[in-house]
Formats: sequence, C-alpha cells, structure tokens
Amino acid sequence: MDRLPQDIYDEIGEYLSKSNFDRPALATISRRWQGAIERHTFREISANSTELERFRDIVQHDRRRYVKKLNYLIILPAYSEDARARFEREEDRQANDEGFTTAIHCLFHILKVWDVHKDGYIEFSIKDVYSISDHEFLVASSVNKGNNTLYPWGFRTDGSTARRVVDLEAWRHKYSYLRLLRSSELPIVHVVTSFETRPFTRRICDRVAIDIAAKLPNLLDTWLKFNDWEIPYLALRRTHRHDLVQAISNILPQSSALQKLRIIIGSVYFWSPSWYHGNLSLNGAVPDPLCNAFRVTTSLMRNLKELFIYGDVDASIMWPSSGPVSPEPYWQGLQRLRVHFTARRPSGGCYFLEPGNTTVISDAQARFDKKMPPGYGFSEEEDIRAAESFCLRDNVISKGSCHVDVVPNDSLIPLMEAFGRVCLQLPMLKAAELCSTIPGLDETDKTHTSYRRSIWGVWYFSPGTTHRGKEFYDPAFFEDTDQRRLFWDVKSWRPSAHLSNLLRSIGKDRHGDQLVEKFVDSWNSVRKQRPR
Repeated sequence: MDRLPQDIYDEIGEYLSKSNFDRPALATISRRWQGAIERHTFREISANSTELERFRDIVQHDRRRYVKKLNYLIILPAYSEDARARFEREEDRQANDEGFTTAIHCLFHILKVWDVHKDGYIEFSIKDVYSISDHEFLVASSVNKGNNTLYPWGFRTDGSTARRVVDLEAWRHKYSYLRLLRSSELPIVHVVTSFETRPFTRRICDRVAIDIAAKLPNLLDTWLKFNDWEIPYLALRRTHRHDLVQAISNILPQSSALQKLRIIIGSVYFWSPSWYHGNLSLNGAVPDPLCNAFRVTTSLMRNLKELFIYGDVDASIMWPSSGPVSPEPYWQGLQRLRVHFTARRPSGGCYFLEPGNTTVISDAQARFDKKMPPGYGFSEEEDIRAAESFCLRDNVISKGSCHVDVVPNDSLIPLMEAFGRVCLQLPMLKAAELCSTIPGLDETDKTHTSYRRSIWGVWYFSPGTTHRGKEFYDPAFFEDTDQRRLFWDVKSWRPSAHLSNLLRSIGKDRHGDQLVEKFVDSWNSVRKQRPR
C-alpha cells in the first residue's frame, strides 16, 4: 500500500478529517500516512503565548509547510483578587504592555526563520488577548463567554467575612490599551500574507496593528478593527487618534504590497446626541487629519484592489480638500471601494437630522469632553473612591431612540460629492458604495430603542458585477447585472441635479451611456421582516 501516490493518502486523510476516526493512530503506521494526517491536522493551528517553546518544537521541518492559518492567543500577567476592586493604573498597564510585547516578539522570532520557498505562506490572526485572572465568562475566545452563573454583576461575597466586595469585572481595564514596545526591533516575517485583528477581551492601541503589519513585507490582505469609536472620553480619544495618524502616515506605507485593506473604526449601534459632541482631532483641525492621512497613504499603494473603511469619516477620506480637481490620479488599480460612514462627523455633529427638527442631533453636550477615565493621572485614593462609587449608567452612552425617519443635512453633500469624484477617476472600478446605517422603524412602538438598522446610501456596479448579500438588500440589486447600475437607498430624500449627474457619470467613459438607475427600499422589501 505504501506504493500508492502521496495524493491518494492525502485524499483519504481529507475524508477522515471530517470523521471521528482515530487519526493519531493512523499517523503511526508509516511516513506516508503520517504526512497525510499531519497535512490536515496542522492546516489551521492555535498557539498560546505561554507555550511557544512547545509550538516551536512541534511545528518544524515538513510540518511548517502544512500550516495555512495560525491563530495566536496572548496571555497577560495575572493579578490579585483585590485588584478586581480597582481600576488599572499606569503600573498595571506597563506590566501588561511588557507581557504583550514579549508575546509578539517571541512569536515573530520563531516565524522569522520560516522560509517562503520551503514552508509556503500563512494567514495570521491574533485571536484574543486576556489575562489568566480575567473571569472566564468575560473572555472573548472562551466557550463560556457571557455565561455568568458565578454571582450577580458588580458585587461578590467574601466568604470569610460575608461582606460585599466590589468587582469591576471588565470595567477595571475598559480604558487600558496595550502598547507594542520596541516595535522597531520586531523581526521581519516573510511567510505571512494575511493578517487579522479581532475584538479582544483586552484592547490594544490602534497603532499596534499597523506596527505589526509593517513587519510583514508580503502582506496582501488585512482586516483591522480599531477601538477609537469605543472611547467616550474625548481627551483620551483625541490622543489615540493622533497616535494613529502618525502610524498611518509613517508606518503604513511599508505595507506597500497590500491588495485588500479593510479597517473598522466605528459602530453601527450608537445613535445618541451625546456621542456627536466635539471635534475628534487633537488640535481641532478640519478636514479630519486621520481621514486625510488614510487617503494620502493608501494612494501610494499601487497594488491595492479592494478598500473598505468603516467609521467616523469626512470627505477627505476619499478626496483632497483642495477642490473639485485632484492634482494627480490615485487608487488607479482599485476595483472595489466601500466606505461605510457613521452618523457622527469627525469635526462634531451629525450627518442626519431628526424628522421635523432643523437642529442637528449633536447639539447635546457630552459628559466626557475633558475628563479622563479612572486610572489616568488620579491618585490611588481617588481611583479607589471611583471604583466604590462606580455606576454603569454613568459610563454608558445611550444608543438613542428609534426614529421614524431621518434625512441628511447639508454636511453630507461634500461626502457624497467626494465619493462621485473619486469613482470617476478609477479606471478599474467594478463596484463602489457609500452608505450608513440609520435606525429602522419599529411599527409596533415608534419610540423603541432597537438594534434594528436600515441602510442609507448609494451603490454603483459595472456590467457583470454582482452584489453580495441577498438577504440584506432590495431585490433590484440583483437584476440587470449585464448593465451599468446605480442604486439609491435614501428613503424620502432625493439628490440635487448636480449630485445626481455626478454619480450617473461613474463608469460612463468605460462602459458607455446606458445606465440602470433605481431608487430602492431595502428596509421595507427585506430587512424589516428579518428577526431582531
């Protein structure tokens, strides 16, 4: 039987990988069986930062070329039971930064010796970052995530004294952001072509993902989720955004091989006046320095084919503020452009108006404009008092009520014009979208605060390009696919003749005058029937 070609063993191993067969036993029969079984066993593996030596010893030689995806779990230092009753302070953050940095550096020192010619390429994902002392039901990667059967939130019983003890749970590190120290010393890793960061138990500084990506010269695809939108304390948020601007401007250009770039810096859930207050820039600059840096940096990426960004953006994310004519074409290889904007403007205020109200929703004042969270610059006694008096209600910004309808105000027009202008100069463009999410109507209770969302925006498709996600969009999106198409899902609002003509011209030079243009309603045709 050992005379059979190896690919026959591999096919049998593929079939057995989907069954309960004792594959380890089969791997001991012969070298051919071992190769067939290990090819599937090591295809996707998880490594723990506390067991890297074991990972290095097991995954070597031929096993390296079997690995196609590596998920990394980073374990931070433990902390005491008493620490649960106070917010993290600078010394806690420094210890966690060192633990996090060591975990990244050690893994990269292992991966740097992998050879692309012998070992091939892999996808790399940081799956989670947490402390071994964190409650299991709070750990994002745990199978028991959310299963809090230990005690009610906020307080626990000290068995020895029968007294109630404050337990801040995840709030003790809510506003701590892990930093990657000595990033310039991080080794170059050539075998990674895809890199992803997910929502973690612990938060990392937004620039960390860019620092890591810069050490992956063969990176083609990356999906990065940032924390920026989660920081209600504006003073802290502005500092983080400024740091991210520096990383995007100075570090991200090193990822010049990127073909797909997806960045999430926003949430669809917030629809509250207090969330729109204040300029997000450290010095109050307009247009937004973060959006401008992102456009300038990605314009240098000649290989970029797909670009997706979601967050608090303004027109400079797509078009320079100098005027209607760009000094030089950019994104010339881009085939798909997706910009999902939140209702919040980076300069402050909202892109939408409440029905029957001429006042922008953002007129409400935020509580967190100049304050810093506990653990930042306060004395230990002040932090202890803050923990003892902690109230969840004071630390969560309301998502707002579910409006019957919303309409854009004039501030949204420059964003839509920027979308039209940039699409006109993209010769390879197949699909583009500029959209947001607004509260969907709850017909049984029009004041209901709901997670149900309706899309609002405009979409372009070239002939032969199909849309994704039939369960979310109006059926018209999937008709006339052999034509150049333009869809408006803007409820009762209608664009001006100038804006309409601008967007109708997208793809005209390449595909001709014929255009299918439709005003659609995905909410009434599809979305409102979906369960909450």
